[in-house]
Amino acid sequence: MKQVRWSNKVNISIVLSLICLFAIGSIFTGCADTNTKEEFKVAMLLPASKTDAGWNALAYEGLLAIEEELGAKIMDVESRTSTEQEQHFRYYAEKGFDLIFGHGYEFQGPAKAVASDFPDTIFITSSGGTRTDNISPANFRVEQPAYLLGIIAGMMTKGNKLGALGGDEIPSVKSTFIAFEEGAKSVNPDVDVRQVWVGNWEDAVKGKELSLALINEGVDFIFPNADAAGLGAFHAAENAQAEGNMVYTFGANKDKSEISETTVLANAVITPKAFVKIAKLVKDGKFKPKIYTFNMLTDQAITLVYNPKLKDKIPQEVLDKVEEVKSKILSGELEVPQIDFTEEN
Repeated sequence: MKQVRWSNKVNISIVLSLICLFAIGSIFTGCADTNTKEEFKVAMLLPASKTDAGWNALAYEGLLAIEEELGAKIMDVESRTSTEQEQHFRYYAEKGFDLIFGHGYEFQGPAKAVASDFPDTIFITSSGGTRTDNISPANFRVEQPAYLLGIIAGMMTKGNKLGALGGDEIPSVKSTFIAFEEGAKSVNPDVDVRQVWVGNWEDAVKGKELSLALINEGVDFIFPNADAAGLGAFHAAENAQAEGNMVYTFGANKDKSEISETTVLANAVITPKAFVKIAKLVKDGKFKPKIYTFNMLTDQAITLVYNPKLKDKIPQEVLDKVEEVKSKILSGELEVPQIDFTEEN
């Protein structure tokens, strides 16, 4: 009898111990779940390589800034087709990411196809006008510094012929070229600006061929906005300089001064501040669905950056004119012409 009683006591003790362990495990599991939920997670879908030294590279810099300044867990992926874009949006949303950037005008449709299934995830597309409760566009308007680049080219050109090299012919790039041309003509009505298009964002060989053709026609300033394909413009200008022709270029979206140190005079730059600003709104719970527009008036999220190695090549009267017009832009006295591409996709 004593042995039976002792066995029962042991069984009861074991059961009580298991209950305690289960309770403790539940507490720790709950803590782990809480910590996971509190982690701020941001993903970015890029239409091409983040090593393109342009549109995608600047966005990736913005993502890294979000990681550093906001302590976010970040991930990125190349997402080239609409099918991939929809799949990648869905994948990161299912993984519980708080914020997903689709870095391009073309991401609006895929975002709209997915966002309603994940109301707790915020989807941001770079450019456009599509808005829902959890989709907003971030429009990076580089027209203002592009206008200033046009002033530099318009005042410095020797033959009154300027060139603009684009990737795909999309509204945001066309708008940048309009601003560049208007800036040039504001100081030199006789200037002629020719636009050429690569047809994609990656073919640097074709970009170089088109740029060489412009140079052969007498163009002495080229403004490329074509991502990796735009590298061809820098190579063409370097070749021209090697042959004794003073041809200069400008950088779009990202500072290209180090990429072509002898040709890039100045740049119309999108800084990481724009990406961090949006991410902070989401992290702080202050995000509201609307069109987020960034330009030179929004905390210098968009700015003009000179190549320090070539700034002395720009006459002082040109630098003074740029500063004069920049002041008018920042004060609101001068409104730079641009295309409205905020229509909903």
